[in-house]
Amino acid sequence: MTLVLMLVFAISIVIGMPVALAIALGCLCGFLSNGTIPLMALPQRIVMGLDSFPMLAIPLFVMAGDLMNSAGITKRLINLSQRLVGHISGSLAQVGFLTNIFMACISGSGLASAAATGSVLIPEMKEKGYSKGFSATVIAAAATIGPIIPPSVPLVLYGSIAEVSVGRLFLGGAIPGLIMGISMMFITYFIARKRGYGVSPKASPKEIFQAIMDALLALLAPIAIVGGIISGWATATESAVIAVWISILLGVFVYKELTFQKIIAAVTSSMVTTGTICFIIAASAPFGWIMAWENVPTRVLASMEGIMHIPWLVLLLVMLCLLVLGMFLDGTPIIILTTPILLPVMKQIGVDPVHYGVILAINTMVGTITPPVGTLMYVTTRIAGCSIAEFSKEAWKYMLLLAVVLLAFAYIPPLVTWLPGVLMPM
Repeated sequence: MTLVLMLVFAISIVIGMPVALAIALGCLCGFLSNGTIPLMALPQRIVMGLDSFPMLAIPLFVMAGDLMNSAGITKRLINLSQRLVGHISGSLAQVGFLTNIFMACISGSGLASAAATGSVLIPEMKEKGYSKGFSATVIAAAATIGPIIPPSVPLVLYGSIAEVSVGRLFLGGAIPGLIMGISMMFITYFIARKRGYGVSPKASPKEIFQAIMDALLALLAPIAIVGGIISGWATATESAVIAVWISILLGVFVYKELTFQKIIAAVTSSMVTTGTICFIIAASAPFGWIMAWENVPTRVLASMEGIMHIPWLVLLLVMLCLLVLGMFLDGTPIIILTTPILLPVMKQIGVDPVHYGVILAINTMVGTITPPVGTLMYVTTRIAGCSIAEFSKEAWKYMLLLAVVLLAFAYIPPLVTWLPGVLMPM
């Protein structure tokens, strides 16, 4: 049954079928090939795949990101970033990274961050002499930070599947997300300096103070969102509701830029994004059930028995597998399809589930800027009007850097586990 499922799925992907349909068709053929399992089990598993209270956080965080973009919050965060790092070499690129760090603290969607910052900064970067490929690459690389720093849609999804505390996962992603952002700003400094990309005049303390005050309420939002989870006052889903309401209240009553029409447009956009994610989740639910039915995790453990005594090698092989998958699949199906199989392997070699969840999320985000199927790559190249070849010529430096920091997070567990251990000890 598993062999039929994987074969049909692989063929469907190769011929260009959408991922959700490919998974659903593979599961259907898997059920049919068994012959002993009632076909009614397929729709039952599909419904059960979406019947999860923690997963309600996903559409709500997506909606919060769309509302934030419409409410004028993004514009204020870009202005603050300009005042803080605009005088550094590659100023607009540096602004892109810092803005995405700020935005990551409110919305857990990389796509929302790339679309919002890219639509503002990429045209300006091109006007200032930055190449199209570099402009697209910088914003795409910056947007990979969004789903790592809390709140995070991928970590909510993983936590729901793996039955791991979403609050601990959020805290686990905080330090890695900041390290990712700072390291990419560092390498951008040298690239920009070598190419002679200009800088903006250094902002005065008064200008910085005004920019901070203008964006202060937006900057305080993450404290309410993540703080509620850490304190135990709110679940991840309830914090997502808070994020939505904060975006609405700031946009309507404080910044006064969020009109009824913009709210409808943001809700419509989030419905489309959520529909895509939920379609994949629903189609993938029978996949996990089939894996469990045929004891695939146990078989995987047995097949790796010869190297299980070398944990670092097992971890390296798993990360390489995830990076290759990321070249062809989006993060959502990778998390859904691989977690039931690989998490038992990670537990067997002593890797903390929180540690693995953050590594998994970073792996999937590297895939979003990797050809041929990188979602963030497609978003930013469309805005910049550049080809995939132009993007790839610039992106390899950031891919290599992210691979290096990923290895650091994988083999230095305290970078991920220290903060959850201090603020949310088990």
